[in-house]
Amino acid sequence: MGKINDLKDQALATLRGKWGSFVGITFIYFLLAGIASGFTSYGSILQATNLSTLYIVCTCSGVLMTLLMIPLGMGFSVAHLHASRQDLPADPSDLFYGYKNFWHVLGSFILVYLAVLAGFILLIIPGIILSFAYAMVPFILRDHPELSVSETLWTSRMMMKGHKWELFVLELSFIGWALLCVLTLFIGYLWLVPYMQMTITKFYEKIRAEYEGAGTENTAVGNAEMA
Repeated sequence: MGKINDLKDQALATLRGKWGSFVGITFIYFLLAGIASGFTSYGSILQATNLSTLYIVCTCSGVLMTLLMIPLGMGFSVAHLHASRQDLPADPSDLFYGYKNFWHVLGSFILVYLAVLAGFILLIIPGIILSFAYAMVPFILRDHPELSVSETLWTSRMMMKGHKWELFVLELSFIGWALLCVLTLFIGYLWLVPYMQMTITKFYEKIRAEYEGAGTENTAVGNAEMA
């Protein structure tokens, strides 16, 4: 637990005096995600009615909006990464960072989703393991956009080797705060989510340093740098 507490302390130190900006980008992220999911939810309601054409339109719009939201998820991670490295408040424009390389980001996340889904269909546990194996994909997409989709996923798997359980325990350590946030009618998540995301960002920085420090000549990152 010592290492986890150190990461949490680092996250809180970075957030200190900047909470307003992180709560702000979290609110924007939740708002846009809510609008996107609203199309799908409305389509599900219409499914039970005779408004079949409107149902198809809303469902297709929901799928499209969901796909368009994927780079925003990467941008949320990037906003925390940039703020962590520069010791600055969160920049709302970073939320849209993933759209600079839209198809590459979309392809990477879709492949992750399919791999994790296949794992859950098989025996559930493989899906959980794969979700942690690919947890660093958003950060790797930011730091190494030159990598192909398969190289990005492979790099995340190699980087997370021996660290999946550590990340699982780290995320589990927030469960108490998550339960308390329910009592605030979920408003507390505007503070908890940046805290969690910044801690995961610090976790990424730690294992990235270990991974690259071990020598990248035989890694996708090393091969790309030498190309």
